[in-house]
Amino acid sequence: MPRIHRAGALTALALALAWALTGCFGGSPAAAPAPDAEAPAATAEPTPSAAPVDPLTTVTAIVARPESLELRDASDAVVAEFGYLDDVDQAIDSLTVVFGADPTAEDHPGSSHFSPSTAHRWGAFELWERRYVDRWAEFAGQERTLYKPSFGVIFTGPNSAGVALATEQGVVAGASWAELSAMPGLQINPSGCSGPYLDYTTHEETWPDGTVHEQRFGVDFVVNGDGSSIARVRAPLPIHEDGCA
Repeated sequence: MPRIHRAGALTALALALAWALTGCFGGSPAAAPAPDAEAPAATAEPTPSAAPVDPLTTVTAIVARPESLELRDASDAVVAEFGYLDDVDQAIDSLTVVFGADPTAEDHPGSSHFSPSTAHRWGAFELWERRYVDRWAEFAGQERTLYKPSFGVIFTGPNSAGVALATEQGVVAGASWAELSAMPGLQINPSGCSGPYLDYTTHEETWPDGTVHEQRFGVDFVVNGDGSSIARVRAPLPIHEDGCA
């Protein structure tokens, strides 16, 4: 009888240990929380794009040609080009960006050779807007030509606001007249109506009497008072070799 009681006690003890072990170790491990499917994925901040550069702000030189004005950058590439027959307001607006300032303006009366004009100046650079009024009014509605352009230009110095002002050959106002005179290819106008020139073009022009004539237009040079240097570079200038028109 005592042996049976001892065995029962051992059995009860074993069951208690089993339950205790089951409570501590027998359960399944807690599952890791699932990631929140609705949480937004992390995104990289976009790199801000550089602001576009206005090509006109890259202009470092303005070159006067017989038919147009060329605006060039530091690599000598033509950034913009304005023909002397083109819209003058667009040219003025673009040059205002190039020089970084508004021009001064001064009106001038006409003559027998030139219509009344408004000179728009940025330092040594001058854009002369032609105004076909008064005795020139008959040309107002006509198609523009190099003889009757929308505008012309004059350089009175080698640069303006850090922008170089030159001809295709690199000649600038203020340069030596003797050196200009020695340049190969320099053309002298025998009539004296315009100065010597290097760069020119040839066009056919119809005169008031209806006849057609071959006419040169160039970028000419005007000497200063003592004959030592170039006072002005001008374009486009009609080259009248057989007398002044």
